[in-house]
Amino acid sequence: MAHATTTADLPARRVESVSAGLCAAVPALVAVGVLAFAAALMTDGQRALRAYLFNWLFFTTVAQGAVMLAVIVIIAKGMWSRTSRRFALGFVAYLPVAYLLLLPIYIGAGDLFPWVEHVDPPGKAAYLNVPFMIARHVILLGIVLALSLAFAYWSLRPDLGALKDQASGRVRALYDRMTQGWRGQEAEEALAHRRTQVIAPILAISYALGFSVVAWDFVMSLESHWYSTMIGPYLFMGGILGGIAATAITTIVLTGRLGLRDVIPENHFHDLGKMVFAFSVFWAYLYFSQFIVIWYGNLEHEQTFIAHRYDMPFRPVAQLSFACMFVIPFFGLLGVKAKKTPKILATFAGIVLFGLWIERYFLIYPSFYQGAPDMPFGWQEIGIALLFAGLFLGSLLWFFTRFPVFQQWIPATEIELEGVDVEVPARAP
Repeated sequence: MAHATTTADLPARRVESVSAGLCAAVPALVAVGVLAFAAALMTDGQRALRAYLFNWLFFTTVAQGAVMLAVIVIIAKGMWSRTSRRFALGFVAYLPVAYLLLLPIYIGAGDLFPWVEHVDPPGKAAYLNVPFMIARHVILLGIVLALSLAFAYWSLRPDLGALKDQASGRVRALYDRMTQGWRGQEAEEALAHRRTQVIAPILAISYALGFSVVAWDFVMSLESHWYSTMIGPYLFMGGILGGIAATAITTIVLTGRLGLRDVIPENHFHDLGKMVFAFSVFWAYLYFSQFIVIWYGNLEHEQTFIAHRYDMPFRPVAQLSFACMFVIPFFGLLGVKAKKTPKILATFAGIVLFGLWIERYFLIYPSFYQGAPDMPFGWQEIGIALLFAGLFLGSLLWFFTRFPVFQQWIPATEIELEGVDVEVPARAP
């Protein structure tokens, strides 16, 4: 058995009950968000769609970024992540919802994208048209979604086969469906390891390509004369930073809720804190890299994108997002104690997430409100954010009330890295 190691003693726990307040909060958030979206559509349909777009970008990139954290640590064989990789994987439950939530963007494309009625310059018409945009999103994001779900399935399957006799009711029925054709524990673990090792790098490449296209279509095309080779990496790496921050908060909250703080060593929070710190620095590097090429190019059509975001009324938003995503976490997480203290780490991770939300707003709104006397930020943006927050939270609760929060099985290659000799089973037929 691949579990023959001292690091495999994590409890098989899941969230078995949810407080009445939280159960009521999820549908309440969704209901308020739906009402806010409907009211915004009736009062100012274009602003409603813009608020919808930047909230879709934020919640989707955070969820996919968290899944990519689980992918990255599998590729890198990061054994330190065994106590958090399942928390990162849980965000996969939101991705099918996000895929469906693209529909209002496509329906409202005529009011949302300035190039729908008139493409300027005309040479971009072959790319900037709604049917082709929908087609490339359906295909590319569909591939990312399918690979993410496949990665989650093979990551979960060995645990579900081992634990299904302890489950009952709907959870047992779900485990039975997901473990059909069970081959035995050792063979399943070996097969799951091979499948995840194949899926993970393909998913990483697909994520980079798919969300680069999202950046081109949902951000860069809003000012069709402007172009940037950095906008794709800037958007999807920001999503990974948000995913790491969200994973850190989820790990801290759920381990506290389940009374598992003694299970997770202090060094684990230190590692998560280092990830938040490192990716915050890398995000700042991409932020500066995009700015510097525009600055030294000194071309008017390149400068407009930056000028629109650093002129009033959006300058405070630019400064706030940079402070929340780099300055505050950099100095706050520079020391060891802050990274090892769960409450402090969660606070800085929350600041990063707030900064990313503001940054997604900063990417979208200045393209539409150039030279506006006041910054358009109010109940429309906040209300529509509640809709996404309710669906996001509900998806996470669905996952963690059904699946164990810690990965029980350990790939044989990870055990070997710990210095334990393991006989890997023959390839399953």
